[in-house]
Amino acid sequence: MRRAALAQPPCPRSGAEVAVNLDDLRASRSAVVTVAQAASVFGVDVRTVSRAIENGELPALRLGRRVLIPRLPLLAVLGVIVHDSLPEAQGADSRDR
Repeated sequence: MRRAALAQPPCPRSGAEVAVNLDDLRASRSAVVTVAQAASVFGVDVRTVSRAIENGELPALRLGRRVLIPRLPLLAVLGVIVHDSLPEAQGADSRDR
């Protein structure tokens, strides 16, 4: 008797993106988002975001072949104000020198 092969769920690609909404973006602690994540927030196609970057409408940085969008400037483009203050490092006060 032949054994039936068990169906394996498809493996997600390493670059598979999860849909992101504005609340997720605001709550995120990540410094950057991908073009696909920004497209998800805007509710547009990835190519639309890429064109906006090429036209200078959205800030972006390129790391090798990856294009990343800084999260805080993206939120500013959307008109969202985020008070994202970083905690001060202990012992890093310049007056102590």
